[in-house]
Amino acid sequence: MRFERELTLEETSNLTGVSKAMLGQIERGESNPTISILWKISTGLRISFSELLGSENDEYKAVSIDDIEPVYESDGKMILYDVFPFNPLSGFEYFYIKLLPGAHHVSTPHQSSVEEYIVVTKGSLKLDLEDQTFELTAPAALRFKPNKSHTYSNPYDEEVIFQNVIKY
Repeated sequence: MRFERELTLEETSNLTGVSKAMLGQIERGESNPTISILWKISTGLRISFSELLGSENDEYKAVSIDDIEPVYESDGKMILYDVFPFNPLSGFEYFYIKLLPGAHHVSTPHQSSVEEYIVVTKGSLKLDLEDQTFELTAPAALRFKPNKSHTYSNPYDEEVIFQNVIKY
């Protein structure tokens, strides 16, 4: 992506807020970036999160969550599956997310997205948005503007499963 846009590491770093050293390590395959780093890169380059994961867009294909390579965050306690990668025609991407007990993930603002939808299907999710805290116990849902920092956490003993749709 950087080469296609003819950006230097310094220019990419300035756009994304990710250090040149980290960007170089990611490009060389020497580092596995966290979800937070990937969000910074996707936001700075104004591309979808799923584009960074290299997900494919196959039409009319049944998807088994177990067949998707997950991304781990929050010391392995947040497990994210990119089920339906961003598609410019639909304008959204869909994630299936598990939060193990003790998970705590701060999500940086998504400037390129318009709305985020959360549907909790198992357990209780604690979601902090600016000065508000939401307790979402399955079945529950919430829609919000993700242009501010927001935090997903599971301070409970039971696993949380939720669906996350990001509309661009």
